[in-house]
Formats: sequence, C-alpha cells, structure tokens
Amino acid sequence: MRILICDDQAITREGLAMLLNLERDIEVVGMAEDGAQAVELTVRLAPDLVLMDLKMPGVNGVEATRQLRTRAPQTKILVLTTYDDDAWVREAIRAGAVGYLLKDTSREELIKAVRGTLAGKSYIDPAVAGRVLTQMNAAQEAGVTPAILD
Repeated sequence: MRILICDDQAITREGLAMLLNLERDIEVVGMAEDGAQAVELTVRLAPDLVLMDLKMPGVNGVEATRQLRTRAPQTKILVLTTYDDDAWVREAIRAGAVGYLLKDTSREELIKAVRGTLAGKSYIDPAVAGRVLTQMNAAQEAGVTPAILD
C-alpha cells in the first residue's frame, strides 16, 4: 500500500511516516506540506491513499481533496486532522474524502483505517460519527437532503 502524507507540521509528517513504515505492507512514498504540493506529488507518484490534513496555509485539505477527485480519481483520501467541527467534516466528505479521523486516533486504529479504506471501506472517527448520523436522521425525518450530503 503506497501512502502519501499531507500535513503542514513536519514533526507530524515524519512521525506518521515512521509509524506507517513499520508495517510490512505499507510504504510512505511521499510527504507534502500543503494541499498544492499534495496534488502535485499525488499526480506524479500515484499513491493508493493520501492521509490529508485539513487546515493548512495556501491550499487547504478540502480544496486539495476536490482537485484530487478530478486529477487522481483512483487515489483515496483519508482525512487525519484535529478538527472535529461539523463544517470541516461536511466539506471534507463533500469534496470526496472517504474517511475522517482525528489525530488523537491510536496507531492501531489508524493502521486499521488505512487498510480498510484501501479495501473499500469508509471510516469516520467515533467522536464525529454520532453527530453525522444525528444530522442525517433528523434531515431524513424532515424529508430533506441531509446537510452532510448537500
């Protein structure tokens, strides 16, 4: 599994790379410090998955995800961020992210999410999943499209 890490903090990129490279079936093929660089490297390196932070200077993770859906549709995007705000979750999913994890996720859960995402599953951090489901259920009961899907 070929992974590209996109995060504006060097220590986070390097730490994630060290953790992921411990797995025999995972190879970190690149690291980007912002969304523009993530798009460029993804197009050039064709990773299977991008671990995408959201709030970064320049091109943020949501915009980079939108661009990657067009320029590298085969690459899956798994958000890994500190932001559990509903607006960020909604925008990331609308942009094409197939998973949303918070940075306080355990190493084991991160590895499980990476493998699962590449196997076609979607992951939403339990800290935000409840709110997403509540919004979807409330919208469905009201007979409208859930805001998360607008």
